[in-house]
Amino acid sequence: MRTLFTSSLLLFLTSIHAQPLTPEQAVAMALEHNHGIRLAKLEARTSELLNNAGNAGMLPTLDANGFYTIDNSSTKQTFFSGETREADNADSRVLDGVLALNWTVFDGLAMFAAKDRLAAQEGIGKTELRQQMESTVYDVLTNYHLAVQLNSAVRVQQEGLRTSRERLTIVETGERIGLSSGLQVVQARLDLSADSAALLELRQQQAIAHNRLNALLGRAVDTPVEVADAIAPAEVLDLATVQRDARAGNTALQQARQRQLLADISVKELRGALFPRIDVFGNYGYTRSTSAVGFLKSNTQLGPDYGVRVSVPLFRGLQANRAVEAAKITREQAGISTEQAQLQLEQQVLDGWATYTTARQRVALDEANLEGIRQQVNVALESYRLGMITAVELRDVQQGLIDAENRLLLAQYEAKAAELRLKWLAGRLV
Repeated sequence: MRTLFTSSLLLFLTSIHAQPLTPEQAVAMALEHNHGIRLAKLEARTSELLNNAGNAGMLPTLDANGFYTIDNSSTKQTFFSGETREADNADSRVLDGVLALNWTVFDGLAMFAAKDRLAAQEGIGKTELRQQMESTVYDVLTNYHLAVQLNSAVRVQQEGLRTSRERLTIVETGERIGLSSGLQVVQARLDLSADSAALLELRQQQAIAHNRLNALLGRAVDTPVEVADAIAPAEVLDLATVQRDARAGNTALQQARQRQLLADISVKELRGALFPRIDVFGNYGYTRSTSAVGFLKSNTQLGPDYGVRVSVPLFRGLQANRAVEAAKITREQAGISTEQAQLQLEQQVLDGWATYTTARQRVALDEANLEGIRQQVNVALESYRLGMITAVELRDVQQGLIDAENRLLLAQYEAKAAELRLKWLAGRLV
């Protein structure tokens, strides 16, 4: 009974392992394990942690300070009465401890601008994380479908290789019975060698694509890769919808807008240095001093002191004014960058749409032609077997099928990649 259960479990696990990786599984794996995404998550978390009222300067500060000093200086004191007191290495000691509370209650509203700046930086961090996720998902899916395309191209080349082997068998048989020449055998072997070399090159590209896909998924590069047998047809998209979604959800455009907002906040924050600063402070301290000479032998103080401190900037070499002017220039640059990002986005959407529509048209055209070409190869091979066509004619038909198959595979891949690109631009990939 145990043996039967173990065998069933092994068969079940083997069947699971044999299941190909789906695009959805690849995306989920990348979102969890991709190193670029993991680093971007940590950076976003850092900006989130820094966004608090304390970093903006809104909260009071409380410090505990203390010191103990010993002075052994030689002292000579002369009083108005004529009395003189003099001592060598006169011992003087001071013990001082204080709890110091300080709270800035007004700084030209700079603290509120600082809080807005931290919030804007947190927003930029989240947008950069989403941008990294979208970029990674796009790379994963395009490399996934590239692997599918190369797998299919390998199968097409293997079928062409089978035809070349069958042709070689035919001419070798014909040579033995006197129906084919030695030159035909040599040419068939050369064509078989060329097809074998093409297959080796495809396998190299296939291995590289698998390695890159594994790296994007954040797993060992030499992990065996099993993908789908065919590229899923490109989804039907609407240009107006893509353009609308891109204006609202494109992360590059959002980031440009956030940086423009950040530049505007920086101007407000720097203007705070031009206004008076008001601090409320309170201290609770203990001081004890002793002296070998002087009026007092010892002095002890314990208790609070508090008050208001006002600081008015009168002249600081025009540094604050120049900083504000420089920030205004940065704000203007950020506005121009936002306009540029929006214009580039419009161009990228239209360029991507042109690629998408052209690739889909090519897929439809190549699919319509391919079935007829496949039938031609079967007819040509049988005609060659009967001696009705030459080896050159058979080779042309065979190569035409391989080219047609590869054109269709390339068109399918380009259509899918263009679809993914448009979704990325529209912010719909993640």
